[in-house]
Amino acid sequence: MTSAPIVVHWPSPTGGRRVTAHHHGRDEILGTAYSDHDLVVFLEGAGISDPAGVLDDPQ
Repeated sequence: MTSAPIVVHWPSPTGGRRVTAHHHGRDEILGTAYSDHDLVVFLEGAGISDPAGVLDDPQ
């Protein structure tokens, strides 16, 4: 399986962080995460196995 780079961007003025994935040659917005739970949900939707474990992975 190939992986798509997923980026959690800097906080917006409202406090949320945009989450994007590079997929099929373009960036797709997965959503805006306001918590770790939100990010886990987006990672699950992107097909990441063990999304909660990825949060502490420095890579």
